[in-house]
Amino acid sequence: MMLTPELKKLIDHKAKQECGYTNLLHSSVYIRQLNAHINGICKLASHEIEAKVDFLAGCLTITLDHPIQNLEFLRSRLCEGEKFSNIDDLSYIKRTSDNFPKAGRLNKIGQALFYAALAVKQDDTALRVVLSETGAKELDRFNVLRSHQVTESDLNLRMIGVWEQVRRDEKPYYLNKDTFDYYKMARERMVQKFEPELLLAYELTDRFFADILSRKGNEALYQVTSSLISVFIESDTDGILYSSVQAKGEPVVALTPQAVDDKLDHQFACDVVIEKCFGYEFFQFKTLGKTSNIGRQSGKLGWSGVGV
Repeated sequence: MMLTPELKKLIDHKAKQECGYTNLLHSSVYIRQLNAHINGICKLASHEIEAKVDFLAGCLTITLDHPIQNLEFLRSRLCEGEKFSNIDDLSYIKRTSDNFPKAGRLNKIGQALFYAALAVKQDDTALRVVLSETGAKELDRFNVLRSHQVTESDLNLRMIGVWEQVRRDEKPYYLNKDTFDYYKMARERMVQKFEPELLLAYELTDRFFADILSRKGNEALYQVTSSLISVFIESDTDGILYSSVQAKGEPVVALTPQAVDDKLDHQFACDVVIEKCFGYEFFQFKTLGKTSNIGRQSGKLGWSGVGV
């Protein structure tokens, strides 16, 4: 396996054109300022946040064109009455407005994204992760959607924090060896070509983005994290992969609506009630029902099981 000529050219170009000391200075100052805003020490205007995030994400990150196949996802939604009757109720928000949905971890106000947990292990890990991400409490009831990536389709995901794992040579369990080795080869070339200060600026930026995306949410945090989407989501990028907040290290994603429509096949939904919450992503839950079919044209959910 070899790095693509385009990636080699990009790394070499950055090594020649970018000043390591200047970029390290800018990145460290901008990160301190953004952290101060998040922590309530100061208040930055929205255009200041966007400018700093644009510099960090646009200039001090490298995207690898290494698409992923055969992924599976779980997405949950709190059910306060009857079970949801249509797939549109469980997928991304179809009807947006200037003030709905509200700003989230990666979406701006009025922007719809498909938040989900990546289902890799053959157990209930992904379900527990997605329940923790939606703030599940005892006696809450959720409808959980399971979706598979369409066969032979490619998902192009920006993986936040992966460079830190590459630096430590700690392969995330959800990445296959070929993908991780490709990242390792890219970093080896960066180490070879970059000034030490320039490499540090890139590593500092990656650590910062991974850190803020895994923090518990608040308005100031979302003002910063939601600015990432406009830089990271390009024409050929389908979404962002990052760490869960409650289940550190477990993979969650935010996918664009277009990626969901083109590259995901919704398999079934489950009706789940939370019996006990133990903390983090640990729950005792009970499955009350499951869909026997999903209408291909209508999207109607055909439920079976308890309480149907």
